[in-house]
Amino acid sequence: MASSTNSVFWQIKRSKQPAIILPDGTSINYDQLRDQVDDFIKRIVGDPGPLAILCDGSYRQYVAYLAALNSGCPVLLMGQDQAPEKSSITVRYSYSPKDDDLRRLSDQSLEWDPDLAVLLSTSGSTGSAKWVRLSHANITANANSIAEYLSLTETDRAPMALPFQYSYGMSVINSYLTAGASIALLEGSVVDEHFWRVFAETECTSFAGVPHSFELMERSQVQTKTLKRLRYMTQAGGRLNAETVQRWVERGRTEGWEFFVMYGQTEASPRISYLPPDLALETPSSIGVPVPGGSLWVENETGAILPDGEAGELCYRGANTMMGYAENDSDLAKPQGTDTLKTGDIARRLSNGTFEIVGRMSRFVKLFGLRISLDEVEKQLAKGGLDAVCVTQNDIMYVVVAASKDQTAAVASDLANWLNIPSSSFKLISVEALPRQASGKADLRAVGELVHHMERQAEAESNIQEKAKRGFVKSLLPKRNATVLDIFRTHFPNDHVSNDMSFVSLGGDSLSYVAVSIELEDLLGQLPRDWANMTVSELQAQVAKAKPITWMDTPTLIRALAIMLIVSGHFSLFEYGGGGARALLFIAGISFSTFAIPQIIEQNTIIPILNLSARIAAITFFYTLLNFSVTGYGEWPAFLFIGNWISPSTEGSAWFIEVYLQILALVTLVLLFQPVRSVIARAPFKTIALAACVLVFVAAASDRLFDTNHLFRRLPHLYAWMLFVGMAAGLAQTVMQRLFVTGIFCLGLWQFGGYSHQIFWPVSFYPLAALVLIWVPSLPIPKFATSTFRSIAGASLLIYLSHFQFASVSVAIFGNIPALSWLIAIIGGILAWKIYERLEVSFRILLTARRR
Repeated sequence: MASSTNSVFWQIKRSKQPAIILPDGTSINYDQLRDQVDDFIKRIVGDPGPLAILCDGSYRQYVAYLAALNSGCPVLLMGQDQAPEKSSITVRYSYSPKDDDLRRLSDQSLEWDPDLAVLLSTSGSTGSAKWVRLSHANITANANSIAEYLSLTETDRAPMALPFQYSYGMSVINSYLTAGASIALLEGSVVDEHFWRVFAETECTSFAGVPHSFELMERSQVQTKTLKRLRYMTQAGGRLNAETVQRWVERGRTEGWEFFVMYGQTEASPRISYLPPDLALETPSSIGVPVPGGSLWVENETGAILPDGEAGELCYRGANTMMGYAENDSDLAKPQGTDTLKTGDIARRLSNGTFEIVGRMSRFVKLFGLRISLDEVEKQLAKGGLDAVCVTQNDIMYVVVAASKDQTAAVASDLANWLNIPSSSFKLISVEALPRQASGKADLRAVGELVHHMERQAEAESNIQEKAKRGFVKSLLPKRNATVLDIFRTHFPNDHVSNDMSFVSLGGDSLSYVAVSIELEDLLGQLPRDWANMTVSELQAQVAKAKPITWMDTPTLIRALAIMLIVSGHFSLFEYGGGGARALLFIAGISFSTFAIPQIIEQNTIIPILNLSARIAAITFFYTLLNFSVTGYGEWPAFLFIGNWISPSTEGSAWFIEVYLQILALVTLVLLFQPVRSVIARAPFKTIALAACVLVFVAAASDRLFDTNHLFRRLPHLYAWMLFVGMAAGLAQTVMQRLFVTGIFCLGLWQFGGYSHQIFWPVSFYPLAALVLIWVPSLPIPKFATSTFRSIAGASLLIYLSHFQFASVSVAIFGNIPALSWLIAIIGGILAWKIYERLEVSFRILLTARRR
């Protein structure tokens, strides 16, 4: 079968410009790429036929892809280690890039249209009976249009952080190689510091992500302002809410890059529209305007084009519209079909020319292998006199019924019996009345929003109630890690996920792929290449193969070590050099910059810091009160958190907590002023680092002017610099910033008289801990010890408060054995923390019940 001269990469231009940058930093230029493509073509050109590439993210998959396009072989992009022989399309060749293994699977004579280039499964499964047929002309048109609206040039460089068999990932390759730009093959997750370090080192100019990518980046406080060559970011693969779009657009404007929201379908090769950044702030909920060369409109049931503001089916026309679907070999020979694509999405055109998706027209859902018509379900319910609307979200069927809650149980049972499926496989929601449009039709957008809101609320409440339902003793025990089955049941919410099922067999899609893979990676340590096709039991077996060493974030590890050392020092178990409390204050600064500062900036309020202060104060106050009630130990300054100002021997005084709360009170007063919050929002690291410098000199000056040795110098103005250096360490992203923070820290130790020796005494815990916190984000520890360290770190506050009381019990029972007192104090503090968590959950449940 002759190949088509319309191939998007028919002639790879000779050039020394890097085409692909490998994970080890090696560059493959366009000359080398063309030579390797030509070599691969020689392996298949004699007897062309459909070529299945088992994509694994490595360089050779792109060589095979380009060779197929240039040799007239239709290419099927599949997941690594999947079974091409089970495809509904006969595959001539199967190629495994990691082994450079090209296998011939069939000698069957096949016919296909000479312009057929790529076949992509509609469900992500190689065994799918339906494939999207994309021609050379389709992918050429889409690659050119993407290159045009993103203004791609040879100087651009994109990290490949998406699966190649996913149409979004394929479009990145097509558009960049069309423009003569470069692709960098990066490893790791977007939350890994390594990913962004290599991103910067390879001088990448763009980033392409799905909604979950940006949620993870926000949650993990990924800093992008240091990426000097970053020109733009793109988002596709699902809907990003309007508020998040606005935040990323504004972030890009502040840092000097652009944020593009994009919309598409595999059937459009795959890009349909994009949202120009200058329109994103005006209409952040829209999908934008059609890609160059394409056109969009909204039409009603009769095919009439609707005016602005009216909702109907979104339709697209363009040269990138697929040839059609293929269900078997005979479909391969069919020519290009219509260039019009009915998307199945309900949308409306806005006055500024952009389009907004408001719902989905798809009226079918697949449950337990059955294709169920939502219209038929509604009709069945109507026969029983019920007013109902069915919608789907994330492949779950929601039945919204205008009925009382008392009626819904019977309705769910009857519907399950009629459909012959378990009632747990769909969700029924009762409302007083269904939302309707002015025309009287059900408002599917309003129904969808109602479902989304109620599910979010139900999820939040169920998390609380799940904790409450656990037995009291059980709630005190460490939580077990989730199993693979638990993860799958969470993302495929029915009771029939079994050990012989896989992500693909359950109907997983490209969006749930990202979320499930992240959770599995946390459990397994490293994902198998073809995890999506592995059964639950096969994946669970990988848990036992996980490496015995895991990585723990440094603040958690050092928090646990610090509280253990503090307790050992108080019990004279051994001398560790002191400074455990100061290390905890440094870590408190890191935590403040990681969690409180972003909330303060985002919400433009001091509420987050008030909540933090109130929680610490409440725990300390009630524990002190309980101890006083039982033992009579405690004086009034301790209850007011000012014992550190009265005397080091104040009964019940926890000086470290008092100093911390007093510093937080001063910070709160400063942050009351809007201009201060604005300055921090514009330059958080610079502002906090400058404040740390100032506070070093405040501590040094006041220490020399006022003798506070009778108070052991445990005062907020002498310790504030330590908290702020920790905050600066938490915000530092570059080597220069970390060097600056290290300098401030050393200056503080030198200036804060009496502690200058700690700079030169490496066995002293505090300086060593602080330097590790500044420079080392995580440390390797035995996997079996992770839960222990996390429990100790989480309970550090109550261990600090209660260790003397638990030690006194140990001495009374077992005598003065320091090691045993230390162990009982640690375990007792953990138990006290678990009891507090239990009480806090009960209190939240009570509040929730009263609000209802």
